[in-house]
This record gives sequence, structure tokens and C-alpha cells, in this order.
Amino acid sequence: MTTTKKLSKSALTILSVAKSLFAQQGFKATSISEIATQAGGSKANIYHHFKSKEHLYQETLKLACEDVFNVLEPSKIKRSISPKQRLREYMARHLENMIEHPDAINLIKRELMDNNQMEGELLAKEIFSNTFEKVASLVFETYSVKKSNKDIAISIQAFMLISVNMLLFDSQSVMKYIPEISPFSDSSKMFSDTMFDFIMNQNTIAITSFK
Repeated sequence: MTTTKKLSKSALTILSVAKSLFAQQGFKATSISEIATQAGGSKANIYHHFKSKEHLYQETLKLACEDVFNVLEPSKIKRSISPKQRLREYMARHLENMIEHPDAINLIKRELMDNNQMEGELLAKEIFSNTFEKVASLVFETYSVKKSNKDIAISIQAFMLISVNMLLFDSQSVMKYIPEISPFSDSSKMFSDTMFDFIMNQNTIAITSFK
């Protein structure tokens, strides 16, 4: 995977512009000419750094994945606190990271939805699979339960935790018009903590219902 440390300033500018345009418009609707214009360069300069539009797209998606992976590591959270508190902090970081990297998240989501039949789809799936595995592992650890196919309720809780973060990410601009929940649109931490408590307090009912 190409890392930003190995790229020139010009290549990084191209990638940044391409990431934004691909996220907004998709691969097919974005032209090299448009990227060159917004990057303040030429098509020749783009092809100097990237051999084709497909190559540029792949490197842009890899950069988006790097943006997500570099922040979301449970191992960076203090091991001295309880598993439940580590899970709470991880989910707060997950949401904060999504809000800080909207182009990266939107590009990965678009790749999943557009079904471009490119290598990028596998990278996008890997992002969501890895995120789910990290969250699920923390949920299982919180309950001191070993992972198994029978623990459906706990896996659903992990899915719900990720889903509510996606909800705020997609609905933040709309939520501010609903007085009862508008404070959440300005405070991702408040939203994450509130939804965390709501979901994790359902464990007794949920687990019982699946037995």
C-alpha cells in the first residue's frame, strides 16, 4: 500500500482533490481533466505520478483506507480501564474519525454501493469487516463471553453500535432541525455516549430473547 510519506507534495495534492471528487461523484463521473483543473496542474502531471485513472482511483481509495485504519486501533486505548469503558472510548473515536474524514468514509461507502468490480471493492469491504471485528471483540470482552456463532445478540449489539455512528454521520445536517435531538448534531461525543448506554443496556433483554 502506498503511504503518504513516500509521495511528493504534488502527488498528495492530486490525491486529495481526487479523493474529494471521487467521493462526491464516483469513479465514472469524475474526469482526469477535472482533477487536474482543481489540483492546479495538468493531465500530464497526473499521469507522471499515476499511470492511469484506474491507478489514481486505487491509490485514492488506499489513502482513504489508511485515513481510517491509522486512527481506529483499540490497542491505543489504555488497557487499565474496563473493557466496557474501552469499548465506549473506541466508539467515540470511531464516530469522531468518521466526521474528521468525510471524503474517506464517503469514498469507501460509494465504492461499496457503486459495485465497480474493481480491487477497490475488496478494500472497502475490508474496512467495514475490520471495524466490525474490532467492535465485536470488545463487546464480547465486555461480557466476558468467548466468540461463537451462538452469540448472535452480542454480534447484533456490535452492528448496532457501528450503525448509529453511521446514522449521525449521514444525518448530522438534518438532525439540527429537530429541536429534541439537535444538541446531538453538534456533539458527536454526547451522541456516541448516549447511544452507547442505550444499546449496551439492552443486553439482558436481547441475549435472553435469542436463547
